[in-house]
Amino acid sequence: MTNVFSTLAKGKKPLSGILVISLIYAVHKARQQFKSKISSSTQQQPNKKKHKKVGVNAEFFEQMKKLLPICVPGVFSKESGLLVVLATVLIARTWLDIWFSGFNGSVVKAIVSRDRKQFIAKAIVEFGLMMWPMSIVNNSLKLTINALALSFRQRLTKHAHNQYLDGITFYKISNLDNRLQNADQLLTQDIDKFSDNLSHLYSDIAKPVVDIFLFAYKLGEAIGNEAPFFMIAYFVMSGVLLRAFSPPFGRYTAIEQKLEGDFRFTHSRIITHSEEIAFYRGGEREKEVVNSTFEKISNHVRKVYTLRFLNGIFDSVLVKYCATMTAY
Repeated sequence: MTNVFSTLAKGKKPLSGILVISLIYAVHKARQQFKSKISSSTQQQPNKKKHKKVGVNAEFFEQMKKLLPICVPGVFSKESGLLVVLATVLIARTWLDIWFSGFNGSVVKAIVSRDRKQFIAKAIVEFGLMMWPMSIVNNSLKLTINALALSFRQRLTKHAHNQYLDGITFYKISNLDNRLQNADQLLTQDIDKFSDNLSHLYSDIAKPVVDIFLFAYKLGEAIGNEAPFFMIAYFVMSGVLLRAFSPPFGRYTAIEQKLEGDFRFTHSRIITHSEEIAFYRGGEREKEVVNSTFEKISNHVRKVYTLRFLNGIFDSVLVKYCATMTAY
């Protein structure tokens, strides 16, 4: 029996390696199949333009250069103040995370040593006082992000309305120019999603940067300066590896929004031409068109969810569990 357990224990490392390699292969194959299906769909529609590569590139920065002055018009604007408040809240939250890590260590130490006075002082008194600022900071972060997203949406919507309703631009878009077939979605849903993502983008970039500097400083104080260097190097390598194997979710999101716009346009077209459709008894035909458009969205979203599932497993193994092993 002992030999069996020792054999199994020896085989853990090769099995884990095989599992990681098979997971990478599954993500790669699913990504390749998805790409081939997208390319075949574009070949079936030769008159349409090919999908541009969506990513953080020169075109992205050029677009952001035009959009950011609209969202944040000046240094003394409301949006600038919200960005400063958000940065302050992020620093406070990181400081509280560091405090909470030390607090957990003190509580565990009091439990192991059976020091009742120390346990009561830490777990009841100190935590009872600190839970209020922790709760305020966490909810202040959500409040500030929501306020920032709403401010961005207000700026972008007013700017878009000024452009769209300038003269007869709205008429030209609807009747003379076929490049924008779903202006209603672009002016409503797309602006809303862009504003929400832009407000989260700032916090998603600033929070890790603040965490890296503060945690590296505290870790360097505790066990020396080499440990933060190795951990940062590991996460940089993990980011490069994830970047190489992760599917282009940005492109898939753009395709999903395009399909959502087409689906919304089919319903808008039915509302606009309802009299003609009823006169020619075209309800069945329109139902086929609407169902077909919705089926494209369902198939696309289902494939993206599958890719996110596989990529999420690989991400968790590499960033979370392998990072814990590296720290040990």
